[in-house]
Amino acid sequence: MKKLILTHFRFLGMVLLIGLIGCSESTDPTPTPQPNAAQEDLAVIDSQVEGFISQNNIPGASLAISKNGKLVYQKAYGVADQAQNKPMQTQTQMRVASVSKTFTGLAIMLLVQDGKISLDDKVFGDGGILGTTYGTKAYSNRVLQVTVRNLLQMTSGGWVVAGNRDAIDYEQQRTNAGFFDWMMDNGTLNFDPGSQYWYINTNYFVAARVVEKVSGKSFAQFIKERITDPLEMKSTVLGKNGVQGRQPNEAVYYGQGGTKGFEYNFNLERRDGDAGIVTSAPDLLRFVTAIDGNPSRPELLQSAIYNQFIQGSTANGNFANGIAISNQFKFFYGALPGTRSGYMFHSNGMAVALIFNGNGDYTQSNYNSTFARAHDALMVNLLTTNTNIYQDIDQF
Repeated sequence: MKKLILTHFRFLGMVLLIGLIGCSESTDPTPTPQPNAAQEDLAVIDSQVEGFISQNNIPGASLAISKNGKLVYQKAYGVADQAQNKPMQTQTQMRVASVSKTFTGLAIMLLVQDGKISLDDKVFGDGGILGTTYGTKAYSNRVLQVTVRNLLQMTSGGWVVAGNRDAIDYEQQRTNAGFFDWMMDNGTLNFDPGSQYWYINTNYFVAARVVEKVSGKSFAQFIKERITDPLEMKSTVLGKNGVQGRQPNEAVYYGQGGTKGFEYNFNLERRDGDAGIVTSAPDLLRFVTAIDGNPSRPELLQSAIYNQFIQGSTANGNFANGIAISNQFKFFYGALPGTRSGYMFHSNGMAVALIFNGNGDYTQSNYNSTFARAHDALMVNLLTTNTNIYQDIDQF
């Protein structure tokens, strides 16, 4: 059970829901530009978020919305710490869980843009990026065929242990290097690379090690130098283990059901590449508006590289290189015990980042059909309705 509840929310049904929800714009007139105006509360927005956290017993949330590259709305709801009755703030830091995968995907694409690697480079074996550094056993033919693209698109074929469980949360006492050795000796790839889509978090652990090998920097340092510093994401860091590893401005996390009690009882530092980012909603939106293909704000990737970034695989065209795609939507969600996060952007110029310090019980079979789908519907609605009610302000 412990291994189960420490596994990230799987990308299972969201693209189906998004495809069913129509996009409708408000017919409200465009507001008069108010570049120096203070933000005014919008009940039609606040009521949606407040209703969601109330219905799902979530302590707090932080929301940021942009329109054509401008931060037009940011709002915090509920509490960051129930024991201290500390209100959630827009700058409160929270884990974003699997949303971290987009950071890792972007890091790889920046290395592609630099000309240092290709998505089709082999990862293991003679001539591979990581060579034969990890593990003590001879690599299987499947392992020798794994490419960088396979890692990012979840088509490596596995990295699973007994019971087809994701290896990422096993042997938690080991260092990253020690875990990598153990995983290469004990994990298996159940399918030929490229042939099957299978959401396995360990792929992004390996991808983070690729970033380190190619760049010559720690994963945290590369993310800081190439992503968070250039984008002035001052509240964004790699999370640390346990209660003692909380950032000074980080929220307290509250799990439910089978996840309760596991909020800090896992090796978050191992999860750097697949789940390690801690940030605020406005910071996450800064990141999103730098990868949304909208020229209203500077993009981190050149057009040709961006087109590679958002290209899905033949096994799953909706899952690209750390980012999910459905029609005019691009997005990603994350879940850990006591953590739920997501970002989404749309071709209409709208983008949203929404982070909670609570989560539904994703050990339950109905999680994807209830809580996760309700969260998805909320995100879609924030992007596609009432889009003309915002003041013409920019709070970035």
